[in-house]
Amino acid sequence: MERRSFLKSSMSVCAASTFLSAGPLLAHTHDSNEVSYTQRLTGSDLNSLNINPPSSLLENPQNTLVKVQLKPIVARRYASNVYILFELSKHITVYDNLGEKISEIPFPDALGHIKDFAIDEQRQRIFIASRNAYSIHVIDFNGQLINTFGNYGIELPHQVSGIKSITSDNRGFLHILNSYTNDVKVFDGQGSYQFSYGPKSLTKNTTLSSIDGYQTIRLSGGKFKDIVYTLNVDGKTIG
Repeated sequence: MERRSFLKSSMSVCAASTFLSAGPLLAHTHDSNEVSYTQRLTGSDLNSLNINPPSSLLENPQNTLVKVQLKPIVARRYASNVYILFELSKHITVYDNLGEKISEIPFPDALGHIKDFAIDEQRQRIFIASRNAYSIHVIDFNGQLINTFGNYGIELPHQVSGIKSITSDNRGFLHILNSYTNDVKVFDGQGSYQFSYGPKSLTKNTTLSSIDGYQTIRLSGGKFKDIVYTLNVDGKTIG
């Protein structure tokens, strides 16, 4: 168990909820099969799956150790498995669709703080966005680091400046929602830049906040994160 400042932990608890999806567990989109395969999960979704979060001993202001239930920072479902990053954790915890813990995928020590992750089950790898605003780390399901890519900047198409959210499509390509340009930059599995999308007609009045999807891509945004755009993996709008 980690012995951390109770006040600092409380701050991270409040921040953690901002990374979870605002949509329902079986939200309707243009592709219901797509939602059945991958989706970001809310706290209420996790409760409905009867997932029992881990806990940690933290020191409160009275210098007493208390047990605190850890909050999920990122929670994503792929097929019948649920992958969750809890605060203070150095691994992703994997659960089945009944809420039973299956395994843990450790992070390499060099990764530091994690902002988001995307699972590529077919190729047994995980894309991880760190909090330095531009780096993507790739690890296998044993937690071994296999690649790192990302180039900071705002002048060239392949440069990234403020990663908000990521997802991996059925080709193994990584879609990065970039904060500065309010669009999506696409890289192949080895980190080579492919193209960008996010038509201005979609985004000029909407600040995008999250990306999800596999065979189709879902972008959410707006003040209440209630505006959803559905696109194919090439960035073309559907419907």
